[in-house]
Amino acid sequence: MSFIDDNQYMFAWLTYFCAAVGCCVFWWKVTSFVKNAGWRDLLRGFAVVVLFTPWYAGESSEFYAPAIVVLLMDLLLEGTKSGMKGGVALIFALFSMLLILTIRQILRNRSRS
Repeated sequence: MSFIDDNQYMFAWLTYFCAAVGCCVFWWKVTSFVKNAGWRDLLRGFAVVVLFTPWYAGESSEFYAPAIVVLLMDLLLEGTKSGMKGGVALIFALFSMLLILTIRQILRNRSRS
């Protein structure tokens, strides 16, 4: 039992990672019906960013949690006047994803021309 107690944090992240991968596989199947590649990639990228962006949990930088959970806990416990640390991380990750998808679409259009 000591092994589980010592590695609780890693087991929690492993469980979360497996569940997030399962959600992504399901989402890939659902979005495969979207004909437009740009919208399909945007929907998939949004899911990946929301599920896999980590951020600091609490005041210390020792432990991480999914940024969406940090954002929701900040909003729930501290209200909208809090720093919304998880929200900043999500916005930055979403902006990076949009930038990557825009560059990818530009290169895709150039190769077709």
